[in-house]
Amino acid sequence: MKTPDFDELLAGYRQVAIPELPGSFSADVLREIRLRGAGAGTESGWFFSLFACLRPGMIAASLSIALAVGALVPGLPRGTGSSMVAAGLGLNIFSSSASNMPSGFFK
Repeated sequence: MKTPDFDELLAGYRQVAIPELPGSFSADVLREIRLRGAGAGTESGWFFSLFACLRPGMIAASLSIALAVGALVPGLPRGTGSSMVAAGLGLNIFSSSASNMPSGFFK
């Protein structure tokens, strides 16, 4: 199968006649511009959704959730999971409190 050369494709497209535009083309374009311009005045886009979040009710709800989370999170029990993992992996071998190192080894 022969793939056509780009120049051959362009030459073929040059020989094809360009179709005529309908008589109402410019009126259709102007109508579409007018319709899109009228639709641009409505609330759309990220800017108006930002203002929707700045209503007093949304601000009060956000602050109450933030206060509740801030009051509850510090009171949660903290596990010693990280220290158990460090001890299990032997990551404290180079610390001054390592049990299997002779004291003064790194002085």
